[in-house]
Amino acid sequence: MTNDKLRRQNRVVIIILVILACCGLGIHQYFNYALKPVNPSSRRIVHVEIPKGATDHQVGLILKAKQLVRSSFVCDYYLQTHKEAGVKAGTFKLKAAYSTPQIVKILQESRESR
Repeated sequence: MTNDKLRRQNRVVIIILVILACCGLGIHQYFNYALKPVNPSSRRIVHVEIPKGATDHQVGLILKAKQLVRSSFVCDYYLQTHKEAGVKAGTFKLKAAYSTPQIVKILQESRESR
């Protein structure tokens, strides 16, 4: 290989690495944004029914439909990667002022209505 060809190849590799790093940072920023409360100043209580046997994906869709999470996908991913206990079935009182991690903690803690 000639020096010019090697330099060109190194530039391509560096450009690809920079693009991948930027994409990774962008995804990380989006996930951080999506985990924040939908409406931090909301005092409205939302009653949420989690059916027995609901999957993480179904729970994410329920919470998104009730406007309690910004992204059902991020909620589903968070549930799968932060499984201290499974989500309990039941009726829960939640607020849009809760972050996704706060909501997940509540759903994993109690079987009783909150």
